[in-house]
Formats: sequence, structure tokens, C-alpha cells
Amino acid sequence: STVWKYFTKDDSSGLTTVTCKICKAVLKYNKSTTAMHSHLKRHPIRNLSVTSFMKRPAVTGHRRQQITNLLVNFIVKDMRPLAAVHGEGFRDLLQFFEPSYDVPSYNTLWSAIKHQYDNLRERITQEMKDQSVSLTTDLWTSSTMEPYITTTAHYITESYSMSGVCLSPMPERHTAANIADRLSSIIHEWGINVFCTVHDNASNMNLAMELWLDWYTLQLAIKAGLILPDVVKAVDAARRVVSHFRHLSVAACALKKRQEQLGIKFNKLQTDCPVRWNSTVVMLQRLFEQRIAVQSVLGDENVTKPNVQKSLAMRASQWEVIEQLIPVLQPLAKATEVMCGELHVGLSFIYPVIFNMISTTLRVEASDLGVLRSFKNTVRKQLETRFQLHSDNLTESIPLIACMLDPRFKHLHYISQSQREAAQSYLSSLLRNLGESSGATVIGVGEEGEEVEDVPDQSEPVTGKKVRREEDFLQLFGPHYQSYRGSAAHSTTAAEEILVPQIPTMANPLQWWASNQGRFPRLANLSRKYLAVPATSTPSERIFSAGNTITRKRASLHPAHVDALVFLHVNQ
Repeated sequence: STVWKYFTKDDSSGLTTVTCKICKAVLKYNKSTTAMHSHLKRHPIRNLSVTSFMKRPAVTGHRRQQITNLLVNFIVKDMRPLAAVHGEGFRDLLQFFEPSYDVPSYNTLWSAIKHQYDNLRERITQEMKDQSVSLTTDLWTSSTMEPYITTTAHYITESYSMSGVCLSPMPERHTAANIADRLSSIIHEWGINVFCTVHDNASNMNLAMELWLDWYTLQLAIKAGLILPDVVKAVDAARRVVSHFRHLSVAACALKKRQEQLGIKFNKLQTDCPVRWNSTVVMLQRLFEQRIAVQSVLGDENVTKPNVQKSLAMRASQWEVIEQLIPVLQPLAKATEVMCGELHVGLSFIYPVIFNMISTTLRVEASDLGVLRSFKNTVRKQLETRFQLHSDNLTESIPLIACMLDPRFKHLHYISQSQREAAQSYLSSLLRNLGESSGATVIGVGEEGEEVEDVPDQSEPVTGKKVRREEDFLQLFGPHYQSYRGSAAHSTTAAEEILVPQIPTMANPLQWWASNQGRFPRLANLSRKYLAVPATSTPSERIFSAGNTITRKRASLHPAHVDALVFLHVNQ
């Protein structure tokens, strides 16, 4: 604050005082500069910045409320503890900009936050009323060992958009019984109609819920291949090399110079996170891209000592394993990345992607190394088992029903004819349960029996980003994406005319339903129920992601404050 130009602070007597430099008057100091401002008014100071500062009019009631609201937003947006606004430095800053504004008390601030929380909660509660809600759940323990369960609600509104997040602290151990009780309490407290719950396959979560579906199943299948001994050896060798260049500045500088000499684009090597195998793909890809420069630096005794060279040397066979692993892991990583989208339909991707991966990416080739054959066979068998691809229950599974309700994937060409007929028959039974009359099970014609007109292409304008997405989709969906996108089904059977014509894979299915729900009202109801189910619990997990919410700085927050602050932070 400007007033400190005219005062000095003294703590020597045990009581903090300030002394006026002009008249040597001694004043008590209690973390506020108000008394100093009042004292300076007695002196004929000509300093414009000070006099104009002190002549500012008193803050009005309206402006006072505006500032208080901004303080609340500061706490919510930056996830700060309430005590942050009572720090000496913050109060001095506020006094400089608005001298006549007094920082609200702790209780007043909490009341303002609670008021915002209650209003937003009421709005979301009303929005979720009578909706079919799918939940994602994730468990977390803070740095102070406070257990939390975060629950994210997903639903499709009447305007076909996804929304809704809620969080509750769980002050008990993460046992199956405690989790089940807490989830039941959340469901009752919010008055929501839960259709499906998605979680991360932890044993306590499995025991707590009757229904689970999660894209982590794909993660587990891929990890089963990554723990094969020969794969582990190659990846560990790569990890040691990357760690060497990341932690030794001399080696990093030498690598950069060698890249320049060889005309290789400068890209830093990337370390991986052991619990996120996707990062391992990035690490291997970057290392293989820079292998010539890396090997050159490691072979230079002026930079790398002989004993280090020996410990970091990678055999030609390990480089070959990495070279063959990368093109297999890349589409698998892309698939998991696409599934993690929170505000787009992801559940209907599962079976088209899985079946395509099995028939293309994981197909054993004659040129494959033995270790790559083992990797492909292991992951393929894991996918077939974990996703129950050969089960009689496949045709009644939630992801397959979501496929039929998604106008991009309704053809189901990746399964057999008998399975398609069984799935379509099951969908018809679901419609009958909604009150559809027996004569109205011919899906694909309007309410009055008129033919459904072709819908316009809803895909995005052609841009560089769209081209990359097109390439990603081609890799994910394979020949089905090329053969069936944008084409109408021409089967003569009514059951296969579900949601004709098919829309491009790049189009938004929710936009299509928003335009066509009047034609297919009962199918529209089902689509809002099934397409709202996320393919992963990542939305809940993201709330507690590193550096986001419950960090060391905020770990001392009371659980009730965490609940309200995170709820406001995520939903505003």
C-alpha cells in the first residue's frame, strides 16, 4: 500500500506498531492500514497518488456486493482456501484498490459460497429431474489421507446436450459396503434415476455395484500384453535411455547439438508415467524417432562414460521390438483417447472399435517378431474375454444397444447376421416396454408412415484438424468407416431400417436426434438413456487429477468446503 512510504513498522517491543515518518507519531498496527490512512489525512501531503487515493468516495452497497462476488469467484475458480483473502498481502492489495472496502469475515464468505452452491445445485437437480442418469465414480485419498468418492452424473437433456457433476466426500474407508451406502445416499439425496454406473474396475467398486461398464477394460487388456517379459525388457531399456537424457543436462545439450548436425527436428525425449500406458507409447515413439542422434551421443566417449554406455546400450533386437510395437500401440492409444471425451457420445464407439482392432491392428502378420505375435495374441484374447465378444449376452449388452441407437453405427456389420437379428429383436422389446404398439415396431419410417428423408451432411467444414480426425477415425473404424459412412441402409427388412439413413461417422449423433426426435419419439427416449452412458470413468477421475483440486496446499480444507468448492469449480 502507498501509505507504507510514510510509515515504518516496529516489532521489537512485542507489540507491532508503526511510526509516522512525518510527525513521528506511533500507532498500533493490527494487519490493517485504515488507521494509517486516517492519520495521513492530517498532513498536507502533496503526493498526487496518495491524496487522490485518500479522496476516493466510500464504496457503494452495489459495488461492495460486486467485490464480494469477485472474491467468491476467486476462491472458487482458483480453488483457494477461504483464509486466502484474509492474508496480510491480499488485504493490503485490496486496500490499495478500494480503501473503504472491508474484507468479509470467514463466515460471511462461506455463506456467500454456500448460497451459490445451493442455487446451482437446485438448478442441476431440476434439470436432472425425470432424466435417465448414468454415473461415473472414482475413489481418491488426499495427501492428508482424507478419503473421497467423486461421482459425476451424465444425462442428455431434451435439447440433446450432456451436463451435470456432483461430488461428495466419503469420511470412511473405501470398503465395498461403505461405497455402496454412500452411492445409495447420493442417489437418494439428488433424487436421480440411475441407469448405469461406470467405474475403474477396482475390486471394491465391483462389489459395490451390480452393473459396471468401463473403457478401463480395454486398458487392462492392453496392459496384459505390455507385461510380457520380452516387451518389459525392451520398454525398460528405452525408459533407462530416456531417463539418462532427461536428468543429465550434459547429455541433453549434446543430443540437441547432434540433432542439429544430423538435420533432425529438435524434439525432447518424453518420459512415461507407469500407471498410464498411453504415455509409454509417446515415449517409445519419440525415442525411436531420435534413435540415430541418441545412439550417436551414447557412443561418444567425450559425453558418455564407458560404464554408462554399457548400462544404457540397447540391443538391435530391442530396437526392432520397439519399431514393431509402435504401429500396434498407436491406434490402441488413440482409441482410449477418443473414449475419454466427456461431452460427446463415446459408448457406441466400443464395439466398432474393438472388432476392428481385432481384425486389423491385432491380426498376426508373417513379418511379425515372436514377441509381437505374443503381444497381439494376448491382447486379442483379453479383449474377447473381457468384452465377452462370444457371449450369448452380447446382443443385449448396453454398448451394442447404444450402437443401434447411434445413427453412425446402427448397421452392426461387425457381428454376424444372426447376432444382428437378435440385437434388433431385443431393441424392439425395449420399445414395447416403453409402450410402443405392436404395429409400430417398424423403425425407420415416420409416425405417420412416411419415408424418412435423407438428412443433410452434418460433418464439419474441411480443415486441417478435421483431416487429422478423419485419419484417426479411419484408423479406429477401418473398412466399415469407409464403406458405410454417409450411406443409407437398403435392407428390405424393417428391423434393419433402424435409424436410416446412416449419417457420416464424423457427424454429431445428438444433433441428429435433436432434429429427428419428433419422428421417433420412443427411440429418442431410448437414445437419451443409452447414449448418455460414458465409456470411461475419466470425467470423475479428472476432477482429482494431479495439480487440479486436492493438492498439498488445499489438503487442509474441511470436507464440506471441498464438496461445495469443487462442485462450483467444475460446474460453473
